[in-house]
Amino acid sequence: MDANEAAFYNMLSEMAALFDLEGTDKALQTSIALRDAIGNGAPALATPYVLDDMIQSGLRSAVHPGAVAVRQAHPVLHWAATSILDDYAPSSVSRHFTAVSLMGPGQFIEHNSLRAGLYMQTPNSYYQLHNHEAAETYIILQGQAEWTAGDVTETYGPGKIIHHTPYMPHAFKIFDAPLLAFWRWSGNIDVDTYRLLEDPKA
Repeated sequence: MDANEAAFYNMLSEMAALFDLEGTDKALQTSIALRDAIGNGAPALATPYVLDDMIQSGLRSAVHPGAVAVRQAHPVLHWAATSILDDYAPSSVSRHFTAVSLMGPGQFIEHNSLRAGLYMQTPNSYYQLHNHEAAETYIILQGQAEWTAGDVTETYGPGKIIHHTPYMPHAFKIFDAPLLAFWRWSGNIDVDTYRLLEDPKA
C-alpha cells in the first residue's frame, strides 16, 4: 500500500467515525459502506484543479482530524467544478463551491440509496436558500459559516453536525476562510428534487 492509498483509507475511516456520531440509521449505513470500501482500491492521482490553491491553503492550518485526513489525501481527491448538481445549480451559485463525490450511483463507492463526499465553499460567499427531498447531513471540518436551516440561523464551526430533513430550506454564508465539510444524502437521493428557493439575501 502506498502513502496515497493509506491516506485515502484513513480519510474514509475518519468520515465513518464522524457519521457514527450522528447516530441515525442512515448515517450508520453510510459509515458501514465507507468502512467496507477500505482496502478495495483507491482513486488515481487527481489532475490539477482551478481551486487547488484555495483548497490547499484552506487546509494548511487544519487541526480537526477529519480536515487533516482530507489534507493528507488531497493527491487522490478529484475536486471538480462538475458535480451531481450541474444541471440544477446556476453558475452564479456553483462557481462558489467544489465537491468530491465518493459514494452514490456511478461513484467510487457504488451505492443506489446513499450519497456521501466532501464539500468546500469559497470564502465570503453565500449559497442561497435551496432544498431537496434527500435528507442531508453536513459535518464541518474547517472554516465557519452563518447557517440557516428551516427557521434557525446560527454560526457554526469545526465539529458541528448539521442535519436537514427532507425539503427543509437551507442556506449558508461563509466567513473569511474556506469551508470544508463531509456531507451525506439518504432517502430519495435523486437530484431531480433539488430546487433553488426565493431568497432576499441572494
